[in-house]
Amino acid sequence: MFNYAIISVAAAALSGSALAGPVLNIQITVDGRQSATTQAGLGSAFNDYSYTGSVGDGFPVTSWIVGWDLVSNAAERSFVTNGLTIANLGSATKRYNIVLEISNALPTVSGTPTWQYFGNLGGTLTSNSTSASTLSSLATNPLWQGLRGGTSPGTNSQLMTSFSMSSPGAMTSLIPSANITPYTVVGGTGTSLGYQFQFDLSAQSTVSFGGIWGANVPAPGALAIAGISGIIIKRRRRLN
Repeated sequence: MFNYAIISVAAAALSGSALAGPVLNIQITVDGRQSATTQAGLGSAFNDYSYTGSVGDGFPVTSWIVGWDLVSNAAERSFVTNGLTIANLGSATKRYNIVLEISNALPTVSGTPTWQYFGNLGGTLTSNSTSASTLSSLATNPLWQGLRGGTSPGTNSQLMTSFSMSSPGAMTSLIPSANITPYTVVGGTGTSLGYQFQFDLSAQSTVSFGGIWGANVPAPGALAIAGISGIIIKRRRRLN
């Protein structure tokens, strides 16, 4: 049985107002119906900001829920973890379009900045009934793409294009991990960092995503540091 508690976003934001960080903006569209929410980050001793919450479409009858547990680093080397759980509690397949953005100022550099992007994505797909669950991207679109300034920096930031997988009834299956080959883009591309999911999820199914999306101004050893950051974040979450 799938259980999920809807957390008050407003309460979560107010509880950390003294250490509020950059604002998280989330737009969720389910079967063409759009909703939006914002949340201020909570500062931590690790010099990053955390965001936790969830929203659904109604009470006492809820047909979908989207929950998030994210970490963001607002620095010249910036990253946003992918920590989302999406549940389709209805009786038919639902179409999701989820866009997340966090303010992220451009660093001060001489000349035109050259951004270096990196990331990865994986997760699980669970059937909450005796029927198989299915997760699929929309036609030839990517299931996930990283964003900078609200747009994709290029096809290199897109993962799981033309993707489809199933999980047997009453079982959980791993979503194969996909990785972005680090690449560079010349020029400023806005003052926010985020990502977008677009997919269809069958009835009585839950999908959870984990990973990282980041951008930095290249420096010696930057990619090694970025990779270590992702490992540290995952380790912290397991310890918690």
